Amino acid sequence: MALLAAGVLLAGTEWGWRVRGFQPSVKDTPELWSLARARASEGDGRAVVMLGSSRFQVGLVPEVLSQSLGEARVVQLSISGSSSLPVLEDLAADEHFRGLVLCEVSPTLFFSVEPNEVRARPASYVARHAHRTFVEDWETALRLPFQEHLVVLLSAVQPKGVLHHLLVNRTLPPPPLNRTRADRHQPSDFEGVDLAALRQSWERRYQDAHGRTPEPAELESQLERVSAQVERIRSRGGEVVFVRMVSSGAVRRIEDTRYPRALYWERLLERTGSQGFSFEDSPALARFECPDGSHLDSRSAPGFTHLLGQELLRRAPGRLAARDP
Repeated sequence: MALLAAGVLLAGTEWGWRVRGFQPSVKDTPELWSLARARASEGDGRAVVMLGSSRFQVGLVPEVLSQSLGEARVVQLSISGSSSLPVLEDLAADEHFRGLVLCEVSPTLFFSVEPNEVRARPASYVARHAHRTFVEDWETALRLPFQEHLVVLLSAVQPKGVLHHLLVNRTLPPPPLNRTRADRHQPSDFEGVDLAALRQSWERRYQDAHGRTPEPAELESQLERVSAQVERIRSRGGEVVFVRMVSSGAVRRIEDTRYPRALYWERLLERTGSQGFSFEDSPALARFECPDGSHLDSRSAPGFTHLLGQELLRRAPGRLAARDP
């Protein structure tokens, strides 16, 4: 009887939160990232790997990109608020990896120097992956089916947090802006969100919190390191394509002012000899708007991903079009 009562209470709680708009979400932890990192080097090592920040996680839909690239095996290794460079270095050092890297260039994260947090976090993920245990992988994999299907496991609906929200705001907590899927995609729903406050928050972050622009010698050193990593991947039959995701409003103006295209983006492509694709190069992609200035809404992400996949096939090396599933 007690078990039945507990089951009814659980089902009622689950239903109640779902009615309020909550959806299941897995925890985007270093352990989840580690499972994805292992898949990047599995089999023949010819995965299509996405490296970047939350712009990639939110804006690119893995199954849509896979379909656009001929059913390629797509792996999401982006990390929120992080530079793609530490993970690019890790893949370059992995002799088993021979795939295609889509490397996001979010200017303030990719080129900036200091603070080191934007690189320290992905570096810690890489180090943790190198020393992971079978038990950690096993535990993470076991949790996923429950996290994927149960709202009551969300941290936002745990009793302590709900009580705190009630006491402070006198209302139940609202559904989170985004959720994380098992493949680490993070669809985001901006409907009903205070966009003005959100845009101001992102503007301050891009203006102040993403580090300073590099001195000429620092930029030269950075481009040299990236070029060496690209060459190392290319020597095993892999490829690196740099991608700049769409941004809007004040965030875009800050990026363009602090990191002019000719001095940073064009030099990166020239030094690495790589293909690169910026949203500015396609009128169809440039028309997309980021509600918060930095991320696409979940209703826009599939269309943007499909168009990006088509543009990559059209502009990238022949080996991209011929990539094996």
